[in-house]
Amino acid sequence: MKVDFESMRQRYKPEIIKFLFIAEAPTKKKRFFYYDGINQTVSPLFREIMKVVYPSDYSNIKDVRQQKGKFLERFKNDGFYLIDASNKPMIDNCKSKKKKQIKESLLSLIERVKGLISKDTNIILISKTVYDICYESLRVEGFNVINKETIPFPSHGWQKEFRRKLSLLLKR
Repeated sequence: MKVDFESMRQRYKPEIIKFLFIAEAPTKKKRFFYYDGINQTVSPLFREIMKVVYPSDYSNIKDVRQQKGKFLERFKNDGFYLIDASNKPMIDNCKSKKKKQIKESLLSLIERVKGLISKDTNIILISKTVYDICYESLRVEGFNVINKETIPFPSHGWQKEFRRKLSLLLKR
C-alpha cells in the first residue's frame, strides 16, 4: 500500500512559511516527520528539531510521542515547515544512490520551493547530501538559504552538532 506522505505533510503546512527545512526524503510511514497516527514513533530529525525549536517544552521522548500532533500544530503555527528534496523514499542508504536520487529531484524541488515560499523565507538544508547538491542551485534561484555550511543529519552521534548548528541559525 502506497503511503501518501504529501497529505500528511499538508495537514501541517503554515499559511506563511518563515523557515523551510529541506531534508533528504520521506522515510517509513511511522517514522515520517509528519506522521501523527496512533503508535507513531519519533524520528531523530523530528526529535532533534523539537529540542532546538521548543527546548522548554521538550521533556522526554515519551511525552513527545504522546503529544506529537500538538508539537506539529505548534510548529505549523510558528511558521516552520519541512519538505524533502526527493518526494520518493530512499530505497538504498548508499551515498551514491542518495546523491543520484536527490540530483534527479533537484528541478522538481526548485519548482516546489517556488510554489511554497517567498524569496525572503529562510531555508535550512539538512544533511551533507542535501546541502552539497541543493545549496548552489537554490541560491542561484534567489532563495535565502541561511546555512553556509552543512548541518549533519541528527543520527549516529551527530545530534549535538545538529542542535548546535541549528540553534545558531534560528537565533539570527
